[in-house]
Amino acid sequence: RPVAEQDTETVCSYLGTYRRIYRTIGGVILVLGLAVMPFFPSLLKGKEVPTDMDVSVWYLIFLADAVASYLLFGYKTAIPSALQREDIISKINTVVLICKSVVQVICLLFTDNFYFYLLSSLLFTVIRNFLISFMVSRYYPQYVCKGGISHVQSAELKKLVYGLALSKLRGVSRHAIDNICITAFIGLTMTAIYDNYFCIHSAVIAIMGIFSSAMTPSVGNSIATESTEKTWRDMRRFNFIYMLLAGWATICLLCLYQPFMKLWVGPKLMLGYGEVIALSLYFYVLKMGDMRWIYFQGAGLWWKARYIVIAEFLCNVLLNILLAKYWGVLGIIIATLISLFFINFIGEAWVLFKEYFKNGKLGTFFADQARYFLVTTLLAILSIVVCDKISAVGIIELLARGILCTGIALTGYFLVYHRTMQYQDAMNWIAKRVNIFIR
Repeated sequence: RPVAEQDTETVCSYLGTYRRIYRTIGGVILVLGLAVMPFFPSLLKGKEVPTDMDVSVWYLIFLADAVASYLLFGYKTAIPSALQREDIISKINTVVLICKSVVQVICLLFTDNFYFYLLSSLLFTVIRNFLISFMVSRYYPQYVCKGGISHVQSAELKKLVYGLALSKLRGVSRHAIDNICITAFIGLTMTAIYDNYFCIHSAVIAIMGIFSSAMTPSVGNSIATESTEKTWRDMRRFNFIYMLLAGWATICLLCLYQPFMKLWVGPKLMLGYGEVIALSLYFYVLKMGDMRWIYFQGAGLWWKARYIVIAEFLCNVLLNILLAKYWGVLGIIIATLISLFFINFIGEAWVLFKEYFKNGKLGTFFADQARYFLVTTLLAILSIVVCDKISAVGIIELLARGILCTGIALTGYFLVYHRTMQYQDAMNWIAKRVNIFIR
């Protein structure tokens, strides 16, 4: 709101507070991270632990990487984000990621030293934060850490930060808990196999994240300046567009996962088809909550949902432990799916519509999502049936499946939705943005 109202003094006051908060969070992560180390022997299962290298040193480098992102000017990322200049951060991230990847490849090829590989990641985290700090200071010199916020603002901000911290920890811990349970109950080798699949999963999420991250600042501005009825119409339109993209991505994951993994790592390092279906469903359920989460963040409802966050975390841990014993990796994915859908998706949607929209449209939102899911499921089944008839192998099979999945998804979505008001509204909105871009 201070950014939308061009209140520079208040922005500077908040920035100073953010700096203290970031440093506190970094310190807490460091302390908790060090506290976990004594439990390593019970978490690492079997004889798969490398004997020629110290896993504790690996962990300490990872921990330093995480802490550095908070302690070294991390708070300054709030400025370009709030000013709808995510492109500044995006360009820096892209350049740093490319340079880091090149250096890491060189480390593995020419030094054969995994310590150098990990240290290069820490180095580029430091470089990234310094670059962001430099660019923010250059483009927005008026925003500096000075002054302080009122007691009322401080009390409200503390609640928001505590709620947001819980939400972020929940998000980060979701995959971490899965990995810990796979390692503890099954072994490190299976953790590596699962992470290969999750790497693809995360890459697609990152691509989808380009759209959601770009929207976050404008949604926050809209919430601060426009009516809830207007933001509800916008959210429904954006959710329609986003879920079609998510549905197409899910269908592609379902049909391309196994041939890609066979080509990449070989048959011996592949999961079963049941795990692939569960991972694809995991991806789709995550995306179901993305647009709701953007408006949830914009409205600052983290504190209101704190008990939901804690309940999801506890449910995920308990179900992971219980189902891992019976169904292995599949049980762990199912456990995460259950907590994600029934607690995260449904619970936080209820909070958003109760606390912000207050328009009784929660049923409409759930009905929309159910319809999108049903259509995507039918198209996914059709895509699997058609793709399984492909006799080619290798890259040719991968390309053929990708073309078929895309064709079936686009055709199916058009036939189902082209006469609906949501489709017309979405197409009109896209056409206006295209015209503006061309001009």
